Amino acid sequence: MPCDGLEVPGVAPRVCEPGGGGLILPLLGETELKWEKPLRAGLYLAGLLWCFMGVAIIADVFMAAIEKITSKKVLAFDKALGKRRTVTVWNPTVANLTLMALGSSAPEILLNIVGIFPTFQSGALGPGTIVGSAAFNLLCISAVCVVAVPNGEVRKINDLGVYSITATFSIFAYLWLLVILVGTTPDVVETWEGVVTFLFFWVFVLVAFFADKGWLPGTAKGVSPLTVQPESSHEEIAEMELQVRQKYGQQRNLKPEQVSLLIAYAFPAPHSRATHRVNATRSLVGGRILLGGGPTRHDQGRQLARELEEEMREQTSKLNAIATGDAPMVQFQALNYSVLESVGQIKVKVKCYGNIHKPVEVKYATRDGSAKAEDDYEPTAGTLRFDSQHTVQDITVKIKESPGTEDTEEFYVDLLNGPLGKMRTVTIVIIDEDQPGKFKFEKEVQEFEGKDHDEEVQIKVFREGGSSGQVSCKYTTEDGSAKEGADYEPASGTLVFENGQQSAQFSITIKANSRFEGTEMFRVMLTDAEGGAGFDNTTDGGSDSCILTVVILADESRKAGIEKLAGLMRVNMDNVSMGNASYKEQLHSALFAGGSWADQREASWFEMAAHIIALPWKLLFALVPPTEYAGGWLCFSCALLMIGVVTVIIGDMAELLGCVLKISDETTAISLVAMGTSLPDTFASKTAAQMDPTADNSIGNITGSNSVNVFLGLGLPWMIAAIFWQFAATCEPGDSWSLAYPEQALEYPEGIFVVKAGSLALSVMVFCFCGGVCIATLALRRKLFGGELGGPRLSKIGTAIFFVLLWATYIVISIILED
Repeated sequence: MPCDGLEVPGVAPRVCEPGGGGLILPLLGETELKWEKPLRAGLYLAGLLWCFMGVAIIADVFMAAIEKITSKKVLAFDKALGKRRTVTVWNPTVANLTLMALGSSAPEILLNIVGIFPTFQSGALGPGTIVGSAAFNLLCISAVCVVAVPNGEVRKINDLGVYSITATFSIFAYLWLLVILVGTTPDVVETWEGVVTFLFFWVFVLVAFFADKGWLPGTAKGVSPLTVQPESSHEEIAEMELQVRQKYGQQRNLKPEQVSLLIAYAFPAPHSRATHRVNATRSLVGGRILLGGGPTRHDQGRQLARELEEEMREQTSKLNAIATGDAPMVQFQALNYSVLESVGQIKVKVKCYGNIHKPVEVKYATRDGSAKAEDDYEPTAGTLRFDSQHTVQDITVKIKESPGTEDTEEFYVDLLNGPLGKMRTVTIVIIDEDQPGKFKFEKEVQEFEGKDHDEEVQIKVFREGGSSGQVSCKYTTEDGSAKEGADYEPASGTLVFENGQQSAQFSITIKANSRFEGTEMFRVMLTDAEGGAGFDNTTDGGSDSCILTVVILADESRKAGIEKLAGLMRVNMDNVSMGNASYKEQLHSALFAGGSWADQREASWFEMAAHIIALPWKLLFALVPPTEYAGGWLCFSCALLMIGVVTVIIGDMAELLGCVLKISDETTAISLVAMGTSLPDTFASKTAAQMDPTADNSIGNITGSNSVNVFLGLGLPWMIAAIFWQFAATCEPGDSWSLAYPEQALEYPEGIFVVKAGSLALSVMVFCFCGGVCIATLALRRKLFGGELGGPRLSKIGTAIFFVLLWATYIVISIILED
């Protein structure tokens, strides 16, 4: 194959010059190139920003498809339990480092893949965008996340095993670029180098998977932190209540609503990476936001915690002042104690402050509150004696376990006479732990034969391991191969079990048309257990839920003929009808700011302006097939194609802007394009840092994405191009390839894939240094402050400024070395 038609560096015109052009732009050709440069620069900048908005919107449609794909569930055999149970197909770490990483970095990755066509040369913007995006992600997004955490709070990486792997690979990936571009074959990527780079992607995913499973040394996972979940067990809720009362309730008897707010603040449930990404983009373009939208219970809990901490500081200050006085004074050391019902006994501390010249005696006695003597605790009374050698004494009270489920109760201990201070009564809160039982279905798989008429079937739920108190759980149906509305009527509701009640049931209607299809299935799920009940972790669904698989058998008299027809069509028409309904919903949502007419009426001017600007993109991308089609894969494919098209426009627009402003393609790539494609991730990570209890979704995912960008974003296109040049291209002296790369033509006369190290190698070296410093700083913050993010206010600001300065240093040095 001849090697003509290539641009010769230094000879071929740039994209904004007469005779130049990109894959699509400029739209008006030579006529557009004659316009005044300031006008063109303004139009190209506005167009580039608008395209960044567009690619962010379609990337989030892409993320929705990925969420659908990776949430797929199947029945698999569990060796430990010796039976089948419902599991997700995708391991969370594998999903994060493959499809999720592709979704968040799709523009950068596709810019490289599209950039090698049609000449199979490295694109002008692609490699620089990968490195520039990595620098912006690691340095600037980390800076935003560090400072976004509220003052005094910290967020730390929970899964250190996976993070250590992704952090190591995030630096190794860029060092590997130096090896192949500067070391082994300078300025050339041979086939083996492209293949190995791409294979590193799979090695990276496999090693991270092993770390997630705890199969590598030092990656065994500890106890997962408590978080508020709809299915949190009674034991977990009791433990959370105990912790917040012990931390915040020493000086005040907390009310149930205050305890609830403090639990929401101290044990927040994390959101998925896709949720944060989609929410960030929608908030920028006036879409329907998923998180936030006013003060949350987490925010209210944070404010309450700060008020209580201030009260405790003031009380401590008063006690210190009392301790320096001369006259002895006796009082409790804390106003409130909280214990679990099973604790057995509690010791309440009483202290004598001041100078004790002679023994001091005070009497004490317990007193009923909502907790009653003999039923909930053993009453006690007595005398405490203090002298100069014994300034602190204990009052021991035995706690009794009561049958049945009870509300949180309290009783009091009073100091009755003597030189008493203001803290002469202590409140003891008893948190109930009685077992209200666990929910389970009668069977884990139930089969029903399809009929020629609608049939109502009964689903039984049992309560085992306890029946104390009133408890409840929610039930809902979930599609498998059977689809709601077509194969069965969707059902949802709440089952309430009274004290002592051990079973309940509800009905589901199986539709008549199911008899014309092959065997299909759907799920019935029990969730949101309340009243302290939970789920049996030995049944399908584990401790988080309980799952019943309902199998609809085909009518045997017509099964053979229908299954043959279904085999020919390979389409479940129920999916099609559901998809058609979703089409209408997403088109309607695209028309309004906030996703609906009601939300649009409440939208701010900024949200309305952002919605109007983004409206053409929203309407265009609303045509992407909904995720109901083909399990999300059709949406995935169409969204990926659209991202590719918009990425081509971004590439052309960025080159035009850089050319008009007389900025090199390399500088444009590491700055403008890298920042524009990373902006949605910045807001997503900021929200994750503020709302999640750990730093995994904010910092942990950055290192993973940076690794994937090299191994997949550069490895795949470079492998394709290297194979083409080695096996398909045949160059000859004097053709355009030989003129473009005279040095390489001497060693590889038939052609080779050339990637000039030049400024790219220098940029990579600077990034590796700055990136290593950033990761080391995060590790140091974990040691000093207990977490990578947050901490004292001055330390947060200082770290953020330091990271931004590192990024600015990377940009400046890269530009200087390029010149």
